[in-house]
Amino acid sequence: MSTRQIAYVGVLAALYVVIGQYVTQFLPNPMVPGAIIAINMVVVVIAGILLGPTTGALVGLIGTTINAFLSPTGSRGFEFAAIIPHTIMGLAAGVLARMNQSLAALAIIVGHLLNIAAFLIAGLLPFNQMAATIFSVGLLVEAVIDLVVIWLAVAALRPLVRSA
Repeated sequence: MSTRQIAYVGVLAALYVVIGQYVTQFLPNPMVPGAIIAINMVVVVIAGILLGPTTGALVGLIGTTINAFLSPTGSRGFEFAAIIPHTIMGLAAGVLARMNQSLAALAIIVGHLLNIAAFLIAGLLPFNQMAATIFSVGLLVEAVIDLVVIWLAVAALRPLVRSA
C-alpha cells in the first residue's frame, strides 16, 4: 500500500468512528423504537467504491474495531459482531465497483444482511425479531437512506479522490 492509501484508510476509519460515536445517536430509526440509523456504515462502502476492495475492507475492519472499543457497554456487543460483516461489506463494494459504481452501493445491503446474521449468531438479536414487520420496514428505511447518501457522496467525492 502506498502512503496515500494508508492515509485514506486512516482518515476514513477515523470518520467512521466519529460518525459512529457522535452522529448516529441523533439519527433514530423512525420505524424501530430504540434503534438508530447506522449512517457510519456508508463510509465503508464509499471507501470500497472510490478506493478499491482492500481500502474498503481495511476501513471496515479498523473503523468498526476502534468504534467497538469506544462504544458504550450496551452497544459494544453489536459493534464487535459487526467487524467481520463490515470488512466483507467494504471488500464487496470495491469488487462491485469494478463492474458498476452505482450498483456497488448495494454492498450496504450485504453489510446489513451480514450484520443481522452475526447478531443472530451472537444472540444479540432474537430470531423472533425477524418475523416482526416493523423490524423489516425499519431496515428497509435505513437501507434506502444509506443508498441515497452513498450515491450522493460518491458523486461529490469522485472528482476529489484519486483512485488507489
